[in-house]
Amino acid sequence: MDKEKKYADVFGNNPNVSLEERNRVISQIQKIGSLTFNVQRHEDGWVANCLEVEGLIAGNTNPNPSQLEIDSELREAIYSAFNVKFENIKSPIKIEYSLC
Repeated sequence: MDKEKKYADVFGNNPNVSLEERNRVISQIQKIGSLTFNVQRHEDGWVANCLEVEGLIAGNTNPNPSQLEIDSELREAIYSAFNVKFENIKSPIKIEYSLC
């Protein structure tokens, strides 16, 4: 039986990764071809190994992770492996409110 495949955006909704940095990382990933992870769950957590990049591993001690948790941990591992640079981009729109 085939396992159900899931897909996630490498950068998610992170506004602190510039367009130039995204292009750099995407270019590196395209040279590899893709990033495919094999996620295995165990009673003491889960681990995900990248099939294309040796040593690119993510995981956690939660034996029943949500898709959001897996996506987040995979992103962190990818950011580390590809040395993703972050900028402190401030939103030009500020919301001000007071509680009554």
